[in-house]
Amino acid sequence: MCRTRATLGGLSAFFLTLLTVTGPTVAAQARPVEPVATVSTQTVPTSYPSYGQQSAQVRAVQNKLIAIGYLAAELNGGSFGPQTRAALIRLQTRYDLSPTGKVGPATMRALDRAVAEATGPRTWYHQEVIGTSSDGRSIKAYRAGVAGKPVVMVVATMHGEENFGQYVAQGLLEGRRISDVDLWVVPVLNPDGLAADRRWLKGGVDLNRNFPDRFIVRANSGPKAASAKETRVVMGFLDRIQPRYLVSWHQPLYGVDTYRVKDPALMNRLATGLRLPKKSLDCHGSCHGTMTGWYNANYRGSAITVEYGSTARSMTTMKGRDADAVLKAVGGRRSS
Repeated sequence: MCRTRATLGGLSAFFLTLLTVTGPTVAAQARPVEPVATVSTQTVPTSYPSYGQQSAQVRAVQNKLIAIGYLAAELNGGSFGPQTRAALIRLQTRYDLSPTGKVGPATMRALDRAVAEATGPRTWYHQEVIGTSSDGRSIKAYRAGVAGKPVVMVVATMHGEENFGQYVAQGLLEGRRISDVDLWVVPVLNPDGLAADRRWLKGGVDLNRNFPDRFIVRANSGPKAASAKETRVVMGFLDRIQPRYLVSWHQPLYGVDTYRVKDPALMNRLATGLRLPKKSLDCHGSCHGTMTGWYNANYRGSAITVEYGSTARSMTTMKGRDADAVLKAVGGRRSS
């Protein structure tokens, strides 16, 4: 929930490459047989980032290096330094390119190929835009699992610089199909903040202080409850699907929240499976206007916050073990 010292901007390469499904109507249960979409190599930039540069272009390259496990997730701050160069050299060596550590057309094609090879078959069968941000960016939800089973929702990137939870979301959306739950995943709740490497929504509003539960006006809360467009989008979607479990990912406080916990059994399952301590995330005294607080106060289901630390776990751990731990904690499983 708090600002981590690492700058964490940009969408993960995985979410930039998912197939686009039009229309808000939930798709039929027949599943497509094709694998998750691969990275397109059709768009070739007119210029490429260079060593020492800080830019969104650098961040886009870093996100792809993260997606293939060649760069630590906390190193996607958009600055082209020695770690990024070393990761590029590793990639170039893998694909028999000259190991220069520089970015060019051949390196970008190799990077796209590596991301495609690292992306597993998709579990989701429906995507929809549940709303748009203040700057007009899409807020997307992906549906996996089985309709008619208990509804579960996993969300991440409520704060734009807290992006580790996206990789758990990626793990839930890849691999063997999901059974026993009707799973919705929203990898990016705050796309404007993510694009700008900024915690806040437009106008300096903290999305996790703007919900109409115990709301008070203070710095970054917004002038009134639900004043932010993104808050209303999330509220409307949650009211529509009313999940039994709502798991919200943050960083860097490293723990599973015990503060005003509604379902201690869920808390214990998450803490055990994720190998995280149980910790009272009480906002230094009392939390106001939070999404989990609002949901717990107004719906039968249970919402809970999970916090990674300031240093990311490995991609294998976040996409694999941790995604499966969340799935097990909420009552789901992978089909054999």
